[in-house]
Amino acid sequence: MQRSVIRWPGLMVFVGIIVLLTAFSWLFLDNLLRWGMERTLGRLNGAEVNIAKVEHHWVPLGLKVSGVQITDPAQPLQNRLVVGELEANIEADQLLLGRVVIDQMTAAGIRIAQPRQSEGEVYAPVSEQASDLAGAGWEQLNATLPSVEEIVAKVGLQTDTVVSEAKQKLEAQKTAFNEAKQALPSKEKIQQYQEKIKAITSGKISGAEDLAKRKQALDDLKAEIKQDKQAVKTFKEEVGNSKDLLQQQLAAVKNAPGNDIDRIKQFFNLDGSGLGNITGLLFGDQAQQWSQYVLLAYEQVAPMMARSGNDDSVKPVRGEGQWISFVDEDAKPEFLIKKAKTEIQLGATTVDVDWQNITHQHQLLGQPTTYQARADNNGLWDSFNLNGEIALTDMGFDSRQQWQLRGAQLQQLTLSQSDKLSAVISSARLNSDGDVNVRNSELGGSAGMRFSDMVMQADGSSQLTKTIAGALQKLERLDIRTKLSGNLTNPSLQLQSDLDQQLGQLMSGALSAQSEGKLADIKAKLSEQIAPVVGDYQGVLDTIGGSEETADNLDQQLEELLKAKVEDNLKDLLKGKLFGN
Repeated sequence: MQRSVIRWPGLMVFVGIIVLLTAFSWLFLDNLLRWGMERTLGRLNGAEVNIAKVEHHWVPLGLKVSGVQITDPAQPLQNRLVVGELEANIEADQLLLGRVVIDQMTAAGIRIAQPRQSEGEVYAPVSEQASDLAGAGWEQLNATLPSVEEIVAKVGLQTDTVVSEAKQKLEAQKTAFNEAKQALPSKEKIQQYQEKIKAITSGKISGAEDLAKRKQALDDLKAEIKQDKQAVKTFKEEVGNSKDLLQQQLAAVKNAPGNDIDRIKQFFNLDGSGLGNITGLLFGDQAQQWSQYVLLAYEQVAPMMARSGNDDSVKPVRGEGQWISFVDEDAKPEFLIKKAKTEIQLGATTVDVDWQNITHQHQLLGQPTTYQARADNNGLWDSFNLNGEIALTDMGFDSRQQWQLRGAQLQQLTLSQSDKLSAVISSARLNSDGDVNVRNSELGGSAGMRFSDMVMQADGSSQLTKTIAGALQKLERLDIRTKLSGNLTNPSLQLQSDLDQQLGQLMSGALSAQSEGKLADIKAKLSEQIAPVVGDYQGVLDTIGGSEETADNLDQQLEELLKAKVEDNLKDLLKGKLFGN
């Protein structure tokens, strides 16, 4: 009897093994894969990961994963990501070598920051988050606006000082004026000059000796008259100086009440330091939410990459083994997704993001992980472009990201729901440009947000917040600059804008209008205060004006005594006597 080529017992064993493997695959492999993926992704994420369903297929080798929930380690009651469905094709030959290389992966139904039904377990410690972008809140703003009386006390009125200085200067000028006036020749002295000249120039000249005596007497009298003429000149100069100084001081006294009112009004010019950081208070929470989109790639992929390269991030469970990898410098990465396409849901809009070379071993691949997103002409905006790259190095993360957003339509955007102030942007258009760079895991970059066609509804509960609310409702545009800094896992946003300046100008006008009545009363009281001083000054100036006329008359009389009545007439008389005319 010829023996069969087929060894039936062996074949039966082989078939049995295949049946068992098939049954195992059918019954248990999907659950084992789901369990393994939950643990692996959880280790990378630093917090619990839940997967609803995993399905595998052999030809081609691949997986289909549904209902992925990735817990946010910083907020265990919230998911960092929710993935509706994920499919990936795996290279079988690389899997046999211990490497997971995925040619193509697609993920749909991705949502960010979604609530969980129950709190997720956190495996890795989370660093303290940055302080609230909105600061300590509206409660730290002054509850009331300063009254006019409080502002007057802070400003310190200068009218009192001006009046006091004016009185002192007036007394000093009066003293100098009186001293100069006392040096003027009196009417009696002028009359004496006239009589002496008449005596010298009249009468009979007896001879040459008498002529010489008369000439000497005339010269002596002339010298005395010149001294008085110099006194008149000095007086006129003093009068001119006093007049100028008194007029300047009088103008300062008259302007003092108005200057004080202007200084009070200037105090109403509120600036950023006086108002507080209104930009941060209004837009802080919203900016934090927008940062989740701006830093999308960093926040979702970077922490997992970091932990995949750090075995110490989560301590292994005691009694369980660890996977130890021996990788040559020229080897391929242990984990690599060559191409991926993710569909991220932002409200009712889907944003497609194309990825290439997702791995945690960029030094082996020699290329960074790159991503690009574009979505135009949808219900949220006119155009949106985002691109960037990420690379994990020995020093940390090196990456860059740029974006451009045009024509975003904002509707009913709540900025503040505080008891102090409620503010809602009813409608506005938003344009934004920015870039983010990471060097050695440290963030740097800036972003600009330009709001136009703004319609805002606001209401306040205190005098201050009511005034702020009224000013907010008048805003039509707003420019905000955002500065990004801090560590990759704990970013910090600083907001700066012209909002505080715009509010300051609007509020200053409102405060000034509210205070016009009180300011008018203050100015009236100050005007009453300066009235006596103004009267004194005006009286002295009138006296000085009259003295100027007197000095001019004296100067003219002395000039006539020196030139015409004394010298010329005397010479004519002497000539007549000498020549017998």
